[in-house]
Amino acid sequence: MFQKAVFSALLLCSAASQAFDGTPSFTTREGGVEHTLKLSQWKVDAKGLPSFDYVYEQQAGACHFKVAGHATAGFEERGGKVQLDVFNPEDGKGKELAQILMFYDDAVTMTLPLKGALRQVSFDDELTAAQQRASCGKKKDAKLAVLFRP
Repeated sequence: MFQKAVFSALLLCSAASQAFDGTPSFTTREGGVEHTLKLSQWKVDAKGLPSFDYVYEQQAGACHFKVAGHATAGFEERGGKVQLDVFNPEDGKGKELAQILMFYDDAVTMTLPLKGALRQVSFDDELTAAQQRASCGKKKDAKLAVLFRP
């Protein structure tokens, strides 16, 4: 029982170490389209599973497109313990980069650093046909992938 309590405390601490305060906002421009991502309401549930709310927006002239939701960290539960989906990415030269956590909400996938400042956040969405028509970017591609760097 003591080991379970220690594991849970460590898990909560590691998840909380990445927590963000306030409402971080990221903006980038690609092909005449301004992309904005706002994160809010970071929380960690009793199992140690982090989640947050997000709002993604596109703006190009009169066009405005928005996707909002609640993303939860990817995880596996084994023997009643939550194990977060932590990845160890590498750059193009094989150098190990900072660990990242994957977050999901329906067709949306996001990556945030496991620890430290939000230096890079990715946002990927598989747009429905209606979303494609409403979006401000390429109308032919259902895949939306944006990398935000502050």
